[in-house]
This record gives sequence, C-alpha cells and structure tokens, in this order.
Amino acid sequence: MNLLMAILLSTVLGGCALSNPSPETPKKTALDVPYEPTSYGIAREMLNMTGVTSEDLVYDLGCGDGRIVILAAKERGARGVGVDLDPERIKESRENAKSAGVTHLVRFYEQNLFDTDITKATVVMLYLYPEVNLKLRPKLLKELKPGTRIVSHSHTMGDWEDDATRRVEGHDLHFFVVPANATGTWRWDEPDGRRTSLSLTQKFQRVKGSMTIGAEAYPIVDCSLSGNKILFGVERPVQGKQGVFSYAGQVSGNTIQGKITPRGRGQGVNRWQATRDPATTVSIAE
Repeated sequence: MNLLMAILLSTVLGGCALSNPSPETPKKTALDVPYEPTSYGIAREMLNMTGVTSEDLVYDLGCGDGRIVILAAKERGARGVGVDLDPERIKESRENAKSAGVTHLVRFYEQNLFDTDITKATVVMLYLYPEVNLKLRPKLLKELKPGTRIVSHSHTMGDWEDDATRRVEGHDLHFFVVPANATGTWRWDEPDGRRTSLSLTQKFQRVKGSMTIGAEAYPIVDCSLSGNKILFGVERPVQGKQGVFSYAGQVSGNTIQGKITPRGRGQGVNRWQATRDPATTVSIAE
C-alpha cells in the first residue's frame, strides 16, 4: 500500500512540474564588442580630426550611449546616425538625444553594423576590436563615397595605412580618407595630339604606375590620392629637353578630369581628360 501511494504521489508531482514549467531566462544579444564609452575629450577630438560641420552626416557604428553623434549635432549642427546591437544602449541614446534637444538631427537604430546602409555617410566613427575593423574594412571601401572621413578609436585597419594619427588621453586615434578606385588603364590625347595611356595599380590610397606616350613609357612619381583627387608627376622629353609635368585630376567613375602643369617653366596650363577601360579596373576592397 505504501508503495502504491508513493507511485501515485510521484505521478502527481511529475504532472504538476510539466504543467507549470519555470520561465526561461531571456536571451541577450551577442555583442561583437563590449560597451566601453569613449571619453568626451576623445569624442571631441574625433570630431576635430574629421572636421565635422553642419553639412555632414555622421555615422557611429557601435554608438554606445550616442554621445559622439549627439555632440556632433549639439556643438556642430551635424546630422547623425547611431547603430548598436544592444537595445539598452539604443534606449539610452534616444533618451540622451532628447535631453540634449537634438532629436531632430539624430537617429538611433538597433541593428548589426554589417547590415547597416552606410552609403550616405560623410563621416564614420568607430570604436571596435581590430578583428572587427578588418571584417568591416571591405564594406567601408565598397559602400562609402571617395572622400568620406573615418576615425577609428585605438585600432588600425590592418595594412590600410592611416592618413594621420593623433594621441589623446593615452589613446591613438587613426584617421582615414576613403580613396577612389584609380586602378586600370586610362587613355587620352596629349595637347600635341599624341595618344597617351596611363596604367595604375593601387593599394588603398597608395598608387603606382607608368605613362606611355607614343612608343615611349615613363614612370610616374610623387603620386598621391586623397579621396577622388589624384596628383602625380612625369619626367619626359619635350622638344628635345627633359621636362617634369604635374598631372592633377579628379576621379569620377571611369573619367579623370584635371590639368597639366609644367614644373619650373613659364608655359601655360593644359587641361586633360582621361577615360578608363572598365575591363581593367581591379577592386580595392578585397
């Protein structure tokens, strides 16, 4: 009899346990980078490095409490977008924006930064891990317009060299300008009518190449690329004498337009316009 009672009691208790399961612990969103707020001193210096004005649209990828885009809006009149995976940080950002009186200028979104549309940004702020920077780098180079300014707090972009570094409060700030893609073969006619081609290779903002005029090839020197602005020199003979010419231009898709200036001569400036063979373009975002 005691055994029967024990079995019945066990069955009842088991049934109660199944009919009233304990509530599950809510799952937290997995974060690539834990929250570590940027100091206001560093945040202001990041705005200084990128020269943020009221004309800019500032994206902060991993925005935390939203302080960078809120500062950009409050102190410089810039529009801003903050993105973070942590719903608590987004809630805090929106409350901070309301307190600062800049809700008409800033927006905050709870989403993965790799899924965020960044094509309209003119400035991007980052405080991520080195491995996240490297994973994000192709997206930045592919989606951002040439000339977009980036500051990465503390961490580099691997072999994409920064354009400037500044040390603030014991932290390094790395400044980058998104380069245009100038790779490939460009062709145009020189002012004297000779057919000319320019072959360029590129590693981020570092560009090398050579120019062919008629049957002769000449290396380019002192080449720089900042955003979509390219500048280089070529030393070649003109009317039997060696001359150095500066080529300055603006890259826009498959066209470069600019001017040719003789160095150290009294000759006038000539305009040039080159067209690229699209089939020769190589991605710089790989």
